Amino acid sequence: MREGSAQSSTPAASTSACWAQLERVVDELGPLPVIGGTVAAVRAAAESDTATTSDLVALIERDEAFAANVLRFGSSAALASPLAARSVRDAVVYVGRRALGRLALEAATYQFLQRVPGAGRQSRGQLHIHALAVAGCAGACAHAVGADVESVHLAALLHDVGKLILPLAVGDDALEQIALSHPGGAQRAQMERDLCGVDHAQAGALLAERSSVSAEVVEAIAFHHGGAGEPHAPSLEAACLQVGNAVVAIPAGVEPDLDVLQVGLARLGLPQSALEELAHGALPNPRTPTGRALRERVVELERLAQTDELTGLANRRAFLARVADKLKAGAAGCLLIVDVDHFKELNDGLGHLAGDRALTEVAHLLGRHAYAGRLGGDEFALWSDRSLDQALELAEDVCQAADRLPAPGGNGTLSVSIGIAAAPSQGSTTSELLAAADAALYEAKAAGRARFAHIARLPAPRNR
Repeated sequence: MREGSAQSSTPAASTSACWAQLERVVDELGPLPVIGGTVAAVRAAAESDTATTSDLVALIERDEAFAANVLRFGSSAALASPLAARSVRDAVVYVGRRALGRLALEAATYQFLQRVPGAGRQSRGQLHIHALAVAGCAGACAHAVGADVESVHLAALLHDVGKLILPLAVGDDALEQIALSHPGGAQRAQMERDLCGVDHAQAGALLAERSSVSAEVVEAIAFHHGGAGEPHAPSLEAACLQVGNAVVAIPAGVEPDLDVLQVGLARLGLPQSALEELAHGALPNPRTPTGRALRERVVELERLAQTDELTGLANRRAFLARVADKLKAGAAGCLLIVDVDHFKELNDGLGHLAGDRALTEVAHLLGRHAYAGRLGGDEFALWSDRSLDQALELAEDVCQAADRLPAPGGNGTLSVSIGIAAAPSQGSTTSELLAAADAALYEAKAAGRARFAHIARLPAPRNR
């Protein structure tokens, strides 16, 4: 778990010290209570064909604290039960045998959260309620895609436990400031890594690993914010947790991590429209005011997840996904990569506001000509369903129109260079077309910029 799991600007010695202290804290806490004792016995009995309801009740009532928490959650609004459980037997009957094992995990997790030393006891109830909501959404994802539901459920219950453990290793004050400015999300995890060399997701995963929890659960906890570096979903279970965590953020008014959400959806093979179904299945009734607000947030989230924030064009992931769909359907057409000439000099010389203005002007121009997206930085793309000859005419029109756009600062006009690749002759996948269009773009720039190029036969791959 530890090796290669953190990428941070923290000096190596400091990072090692944080990890060493974290490992000591985890050793002192001991293993999680969710894999043995009463929980294990209840889960085994719930899955047994021979155990009766009375057997289950007897097992639960042997542990008074555990029984109290089962009763508490058996009456919880989080379970959406129409009846209040007044006894452990009521809770067992209302919840049902299939869900009883999960209820046992939830009760045991709550017990564990309450006994972790340190500050923040009042917030632990909210932490657990959040975990229950994430478990519901992530579990719905797991059912939909065939992931291991039990692993997803356990990972969801424990995904934020590192928020309690990390302060025990590095102190409360600095982490409290991080929590106040970023209550959750990938930004908080990054700030934790910058400060400590480890984030709360990695801390929680370490505790799970030391408790001999399955590798799927450990990995899902570690990557529920996408991991260090570029967001990544190493498994279906991790992706379910990423999506569930994002959906639960919506009604709370917390902006979810769109990049992590997109990675999770892509790993699961789910469309953006699945968010609304997941939210309806695990969160408030859409007919209530809360539910209507949730629906509006989901719609807005779907829009944001596919849109480049600065320019309003499709972002890279959304643009390439649409092109990929067309190619899979056998469509012919052309991919054009459009690069703003001398953008670095403009951006460095006049500042980022001037650079943003130039990018916005070019984006508006491209959006008027064809389906457009921003690939990143000053690089855009167009998809045209036209023939190659028509795409060449399109590129010429774009170059001429860009030459009429005034450059920020009143110093001349903007210009663009364009590389063109045709499908299917130069590729039947987005990666093949991007490579072909990129090679043509290089030729256009090498020829003096402010022009377009198409290479019928590609040269050998070059290094950039």
